[in-house]
Amino acid sequence: MSTPPPVPEWTLTAKHTHGAFGQLLVGCHIKRTPTNYLFTARDGHELVHSQEIKHPTARFTFPDFDYNGLTDVSITMNIPVAAGTNWTGLWSCKDSPGTQPPQGAQSGDFTAQAGSGLGEDEVANSAKA
Repeated sequence: MSTPPPVPEWTLTAKHTHGAFGQLLVGCHIKRTPTNYLFTARDGHELVHSQEIKHPTARFTFPDFDYNGLTDVSITMNIPVAAGTNWTGLWSCKDSPGTQPPQGAQSGDFTAQAGSGLGEDEVANSAKA
């Protein structure tokens, strides 16, 4: 019996995530399922999933969610790419974490690296964030 192919996965990395609070998203993953895409936390816990998209041909946005002190996080993925290829997107949030006074809306862009995306150094750095 053959092993099924791995689930296509992309990871937000510190080197390719831009914007003041974008580093709080480092280590999150985008995973493709047979029917949609998942946006997961560093530990693999599902934060949000896309509407049913089997073979998307245009950019799409995940529903808003809260994560790591960021509120109303919006993740927009540019035109989908093949497994094994880096994927670009945009992020934004309405409020920023732990700032007095609150900093308000923030936004930036990212390139999600194909595969797990985290080497040993980045795993250690993202665990500190």
